[in-house]
Amino acid sequence: MAINYRFAQPSRTERNRQNHLYPEAVFPFGYPVLTDPYTGKTAGRLARCQASNTCPKVFEINSANEYWVKAASLLHTDLQGNDLPDPDNVRFFLIAGAQHGTGNATSRGICQQLQNPTNAEPVLRALFVALDDWVTRGIDPPASRVPRRSDGTTVMAVAQPGSPTGIVPQAALGWPTIPGVTYTGTITTRYQLDFGPQFDKGILTNYPPSLIGRPVYPCFVSKVDPDGNEQAGIRLPPVAAPVATTTGWALRRDGYGENDGCESAGQYIPFRKTKAERLATRNTGIIDSRLSLQERYKTHRGYVKAVRQSARNLARQRLLLDEDVQKYIKEAEAGDVLK
Repeated sequence: MAINYRFAQPSRTERNRQNHLYPEAVFPFGYPVLTDPYTGKTAGRLARCQASNTCPKVFEINSANEYWVKAASLLHTDLQGNDLPDPDNVRFFLIAGAQHGTGNATSRGICQQLQNPTNAEPVLRALFVALDDWVTRGIDPPASRVPRRSDGTTVMAVAQPGSPTGIVPQAALGWPTIPGVTYTGTITTRYQLDFGPQFDKGILTNYPPSLIGRPVYPCFVSKVDPDGNEQAGIRLPPVAAPVATTTGWALRRDGYGENDGCESAGQYIPFRKTKAERLATRNTGIIDSRLSLQERYKTHRGYVKAVRQSARNLARQRLLLDEDVQKYIKEAEAGDVLK
């Protein structure tokens, strides 16, 4: 947030198409003390609390939207885009395929596709319990679950010099062919901006700063599976046992800045029900490469089984509470998938 600056406007927030020239996204990004290769400054989020031995225990929990529109990968990488080891007191979690908040799958608003209804609250409940156990009982928390270069789940953004956004190449991401769905790869990039010599004192003497010739910090997002769902992070049942492709990014529709980023929204792109319906899309010149519900689950019972397995697996990792496991199963049983 842009705070502690003269004339600060903390309510502003940077996304794909807004507020890129305000001092929100400035070094340091990560927790360890690092040196910025572009300025020579040395800093880290933990620097002050380590000096006074007052560091709290922290869970950083972000949706996929924060990686696409807020460059969240900088939280757990160095300034060259390499993985950093987790600090002793911090863990990082990506809610795979989630938008910023829970969307309405019956509405697209100003976006091209339906909004993403993936709800992160079940994970938050489980992680609150894990955080409390860590603080009060010394029980180690679940391991971080984020995209890592070391395990091959990341794809780097390509900067566009002079533009506040970059591009995630479709082939590198693994984005599938989906009729009626546009892919541009638009992602927010972080520039090292020059706000003037008094910036460290909270005074902006060079405003607005220019993007021209300024260096860009590397950032990345999670690769996706053949369905277009993210590989890394905490894959809730709607992602691990999906009925649709869900994303943390979206594009605006005609009349609202077509193909620009749709800010905090994600997408919900349902699978076809049968193989015949999927292959029928060849009439559009593009066959949907994602398997239909019937091809992947066979029956309603097969779908419920997949949801049950994914939910119980997360519970074993302390990423879902038992009551939420039962809720996912009951909702799947009561739903109409392949009924």
